[in-house]
Amino acid sequence: MIGEGAFINMGCMLSTHAPVTVGRGAYLGMGVTVMTSTHELGPSDARAGELITAPVVIGDGCWIGANATILPGVTIGAGTVIAAGAVVTRDCDPDSLYAGVPAQKKRDLG
Repeated sequence: MIGEGAFINMGCMLSTHAPVTVGRGAYLGMGVTVMTSTHELGPSDARAGELITAPVVIGDGCWIGANATILPGVTIGAGTVIAAGAVVTRDCDPDSLYAGVPAQKKRDLG
């Protein structure tokens, strides 16, 4: 689901193995990747084992910077900024700034 007033820039990739929600007024910068699937670790002859899926939620008013990657099962709280190039591996608090690989909370935005 894509909320009213949301903007998805060119080159974004949204996986559809599980639901993706982009909140109202959220912005996704160029080249953002939203992943809803991964694999269990398989045996040595086939490391990409059984498929695992999980939804992603990007809250209202978020700004996801260029080339950021959001992994399966993540919820990004409303009003949060994800810095360009960040890799989001777990849930993010609302009204916060996250950056890095893996993304870590840098500060509250208030």
